Order: sequence, then C-alpha cells, then structure tokens
Amino acid sequence: MIGALGETGTYGLSALLDGDASFSGRLVDTYAYDSMSAPAMANFGSYTINGSEEAFGTNYMVYSEGIYVGYKYYETRYEDVVLGNESASNYDYNTMVQYPFGYGLSYTDFEYSNYAVQETDSTYEVSVDVKNIGEVPSKEVVQVYMQSPYTDYDKENAIEKSAVELVGYEKTDVIAAGDSQTVTVSVPKESMKVYDQYGHGTYIVDAGDYYFAVGKNSHDALNNILALKGYSESNGMDYAGNESLAASFNVAELDATTYAKSVATGYEVSNQFDDVDIKAYDNSFKYLSRSDWSGTWPNTYADGSWNAPKELIDAEAIIKVEDTVKDAPVTGKINDEYGKLNVAMLRDVDYSDPLWEVLIEQMSVTELDNLVRVGGYGTVSVDSIQLPATVDKDGTAGISSTLVGGENGMAYPPEIVLASTWNKELAEEFGRCIGEDSIALKVAGWYAPAMNIHRTPYSGRNFEYYSEDGYLSGIMGAATVNGAQSKGAMVTIKHFALNDQETNRMGVSIFANEQAIREIYLKAFEAAVTDADAHGVMASMNRIGSTWTGGHVGLMTNVLRNEWGYEGFVITDQASYNVFAYEDLREGLAAGTSLWLNSDSELWKLADEDMTNTVISNMQRAAKDIVFAISRSNAMNGLSAGAKIVQITPWWKIALYVLFAILVVLVFIPVALSILNLLKEDSKKRRCTSFIIDIVFTVLLFGAGLSMVFLTKDDADLSAEFMPIGITIGIIGLVLTVLLIIISKIYKEKDPEITVE
Repeated sequence: MIGALGETGTYGLSALLDGDASFSGRLVDTYAYDSMSAPAMANFGSYTINGSEEAFGTNYMVYSEGIYVGYKYYETRYEDVVLGNESASNYDYNTMVQYPFGYGLSYTDFEYSNYAVQETDSTYEVSVDVKNIGEVPSKEVVQVYMQSPYTDYDKENAIEKSAVELVGYEKTDVIAAGDSQTVTVSVPKESMKVYDQYGHGTYIVDAGDYYFAVGKNSHDALNNILALKGYSESNGMDYAGNESLAASFNVAELDATTYAKSVATGYEVSNQFDDVDIKAYDNSFKYLSRSDWSGTWPNTYADGSWNAPKELIDAEAIIKVEDTVKDAPVTGKINDEYGKLNVAMLRDVDYSDPLWEVLIEQMSVTELDNLVRVGGYGTVSVDSIQLPATVDKDGTAGISSTLVGGENGMAYPPEIVLASTWNKELAEEFGRCIGEDSIALKVAGWYAPAMNIHRTPYSGRNFEYYSEDGYLSGIMGAATVNGAQSKGAMVTIKHFALNDQETNRMGVSIFANEQAIREIYLKAFEAAVTDADAHGVMASMNRIGSTWTGGHVGLMTNVLRNEWGYEGFVITDQASYNVFAYEDLREGLAAGTSLWLNSDSELWKLADEDMTNTVISNMQRAAKDIVFAISRSNAMNGLSAGAKIVQITPWWKIALYVLFAILVVLVFIPVALSILNLLKEDSKKRRCTSFIIDIVFTVLLFGAGLSMVFLTKDDADLSAEFMPIGITIGIIGLVLTVLLIIISKIYKEKDPEITVE
C-alpha cells in the first residue's frame, strides 16, 4: 500500500525498494477484514429530520459508538473476551483485525529491554532500550499505551474506557545493525483524566490501577498489559504478551478536583455539550458500552428518518442576538493618552494587553464591518490602523491555486501519509516548508492543517486528516503548526468540529456525548492550541446538536478560548453565497467566530438598524482576533512602527478601468443604431452595412470579455477583481449579438427583399 507521494516522493520510494533505506512508518488506522464491522458504520450516511424547514437543517447523524472508534473498539472488545466479560463466540479478534493500529514493517527487527517507568510530580517517564537485531540500519517507533481502570463508578455514570490508548511515542534515530538506543517517552499525568459528563460534570481521575506498556502496535501493547495482569493464551489471548514491557501504578481515590480546572488557563471545566447529546431529546438512548456490547450495539438511529421533537426543530433556527450593550462602543477615535497606534507597534504585545482594544477603537464601523464580513481567501487592509491586506489559500498538502487562481506551492504528501511516518520532526519540517512557500508566494494565510478524525474508513476527506486517533493527530498537527508559524504563515486548523464525513456536511446536525466529543474529536485541536499556540481556526459547516458550530458559544468561547487559552481568529468555512445563510453573522459573532470566508462585498451586510451596540462590540472583539493573528504573520514582513501603508492603483489597472468605462458607454450603440435603422426607412445597403458593423462590434465585445477572464484567471488578486467584469462583458456581448440577429429577422419580415450577405 503506497499513499500519495507529492512531487518528489518517488525518489524516496525508489530508495526503499532498492534497499538503500528501510521502512519505518506505522499505520494510523486499524485495518479490519470487514470495514463494516466498525460500530460507527451503523450511523454513517444520509439521514433525514422530518418536519424541519430550516436551511440545510434536514439531516442528522448520531455518533452512537461513543469513544469506541478504531482500535479503541477492536482492542477493548478483545480484552473483554480475555477477561471473560464477553463471549468468544460473539467476537474473534483474529477474524476481525487484519492489521492493528500502529502496525508497521521494516527490513530489520528490533528488540526491547530494560523497560522502566519513573513517576514524577507531573509525568510518568517511560524508558526502554531498543536494539537493532537485524542486518539493516533503520528507525523504530516506540509506542506507549495506557490502560485506565474500568470501575463500578464508570458503569453507573456511563463513562467508557478503552482497553488501551496511545499516550506517547518517540521515533529513534537510525540504529545500525547490532546497536542500541535508549528511548525516553514522557507521559503527562493529565493523560489519566477522563470526562465524567453525567456524574461530576468535569474531568476526573478514577481510582484503581493504571498500566503503561510499550508495544510494536496497539494490540502488542495490550497483550503486554494482559500478561502483567496474569493472563495468557489459555484465557483466549492470540499470543503471549511480555509482562516485562508493562508497569502498573495505583491511584487510591477518585480525584474530581485536579483537572476540574483547565491546566492551560485555570478556567473551570464543566459540561458544554449537553445540547449535543442525543439523550437531551431521547432519554432512553444508550451509547455503545463495554458493559454490554451486544445489548448496546448501535443501530441506525430512527432508521434514518427521524420525527424529531419540536424543541429540536425550533432550536435549529438562527439564534437571535439581543442588544445588551448599553453604551455605544468607541469607534474611529485616536486615544488621547497613547496617540495614534498602528499594528506594527503591537507586533510583540501580548493578546491580553489593553493596547489592543485601544488600537481597535481607531477603526471606523465601516472598517470593522468590511474586515469581519469579507474574509474569503484574504483579508482587507485597514488604513486607520495600517493593517496590510492578506492573501489566504487552501491546500492541506501544499498551498493550492485550485479554488482562486495564482501560483501553486510545492505539492507534498497528504496528512494521512505524513502521519504514517510517526515523525514529529518531519511534520514540523513540513510546516516550515509551507511557511517558506507562504513567503515566496506572498500567501500569508493557509487554510490548514485539517484535524478531524477517521471515524470510519469511508469519510470523504480521510486523506487530509491524520488518523483515527486524536492523540496522534494532535501531535502531528501541533508539529505542523509550529513549523508553519515559525515562518509567519497563518494557519487555520480545521474543520472545528465533528466534521467527520462529507455527506450533508452543510448543516447536518451531529449528536454525540461529551466524553466522546472531548476525548476523540476535540483532542487534536486542543493540542494544536495548547502545545503549538495556533492563531487560526476554521469552523465547520455542520451543526452540533441543533446549532451551527460557529454559533455554538460552548465550543467557540467556553472551550476554545476559556479552557484552552486560544488567542486568534475563527473563520467560517465557505460563506460566499446566500445558501450559507445559516452561518449567521450576528449569531457567529456572539458565539466567538471572527471572520467570514466570504468574497462577496455585499453579502452579510447588515442594515443600519441591525448594527446595534452589541453587534459593533462583537465586531471589535472579532477584529482584535484577526488583527492579532496578522500581526504575528509574514504579512507584516518589511513593516515597522513608522511605516505607512499607501493604497495605490497601478497604471495597467487604471487602463482596464478606463477600457471598461468605454465599453459600458459603447455597449448600447449597436442596439441603438439597429433600432434607429429599423425605425427609419433607410436603404437596404445602409441597413446591411450597419448590421455587419454592429455584429462585428458585439462579437469583439464578447471576445474582450473572454480575454479578460483568461488573462486574469491565474492571478488570485486580478481574477477576484476582473473576472466578474470579464464575464459580465462577455455575456453582454453574447446577448447583444443574439439581439441583433433577432432585429435582422424583423428587418426581413418588414422588407422581404432585405438580405444579409
């Protein structure tokens, strides 16, 4: 199996096939013999909400499998068979799983020894000696998995525990044949927390035994844990584990306080997604549980056609934002104390510094509106604060011109291939290369990396997401963000959140419990924010529960900003057309969204009476988010505190404007002449000559329009401005040509002797 190679990947492939280098990658997903055996497949497709009339509000999806995605299902049910909690007749691992998560081959073999785990105040330091016992130099991926206790408290409060979860890994250097390397993996104690939605309503650490094991893959690590627990092949294990590669630690009492406040910010952690839980609308619903695999096995919810309760259908409507700000926000004013500020002066000023508010108060309401509302594939310049415009482009595997024209950057392997290297340093180098392309192409914003989960093998964008595992996705994503931002590229980690299939991604209502949301689907985004300080996030198009993600205050503000400490902007996904009306400007601003991916200067414009104090205040907060991120980007390269940005119009653009004006003036001449000739009884020859001149003119007009389209299509800036003009001119020319032909027909009917040769 070979993934997409990018522009130069074949060179590395030939070296591997020739034996000049050795394979050292690992799988990022579980490969089952029957992909339909994954519990998520029971709820994957297109399902209808009956009775909803909201735009893109007629579809739903229930993540009935809870946390049991990928190996977290296959390995856990296997352990339950070994423990005697599940019948072997119901589940046979060897006929289910072809290749486990983390599996990989090499031209050599490695042996592990001297395994040790040292507890510190905040971590478990896992060390192991890795010896190359083959004949070919190669690298090895040391994978560390943890098992948490599955307790009576968990069963009573619907907390689920995977038999193993990846909590750390490191990749060795190239180890020569016969040589060894000691590898240390640091596992934060925070990895032990689990979200308790229905009990304490926050993160807890369960009482009981915790196991840490290394293994060649998820299954190997689990067998090592089972061996330490005293189980063997006689209990149903498919092969004997190595108990010397596992260790256990005991937590005496349940701890509901240590992680009840965010480690990153100190903010109190509490339930934010009760409205996203299907149990809010169907209290009898049961998510998949290892306490009763068969009894809770998922079915397609409501058989794919849900007569949803009225409260859900009503809640799909856009949230009305009340005007609660009494005093009019200060706008368009230079502060008396600080004088006139500009963005370059604040390049090194912390996000929390009040100077940012002082700067934003210099912006007029019109500038605020334009900055926030028109952010499709670039942001506008703002004269009052000397903010430069930016060009932003898509492309998870490299900066791409596909959607908006211009030059392409380097084509790299997609994220699923990058993740398969399990190489953090390589991911960071990839990010730096993106940053270099960003500088060379003058594209400051990069709509990537993508951080969603391979919930099933059939998700439409699995190629541009990292893995089925949130931890691995977060490590690789954070490394990429670090690399890109080190070169001043503005990342936008996407699609935030629960955008794990393409079908109905516009507006589909996703339902999941809070444990799964936090531990599976938000985990990668969290790492990119807390570990890499990402300054850009892209909201997804879907709803979570009944609310569009960009309008969900629990997601956009309480978790992203308050719990994780996020500093930067949130941009919508595509919002350049009226069909995206559910991605409402006022609702999104109130929830914490900052920027609309909209290239239409008239779209989303509010009436004067709708520009309330609250809306303007929210726009100021959004503007701060955008300006802060740009201030940290390479769009600021060459700008100093004393620099002045001057808007200029180059001569060739003036010439195009003049040409357009002349064409507008002349555009009606052909029709006017033909109509006059029709009204006047001119000679046959004169009419014929006039008609030929008119036809030539309109055909030239049509050609001029097409030329303008083709001449500007490869430049993002030019195409955005002149392509609509060219299309308009071309259409007018075509319409006038047809109109003149019709007029000629009228001539013929009026005077049958008139012919056009």
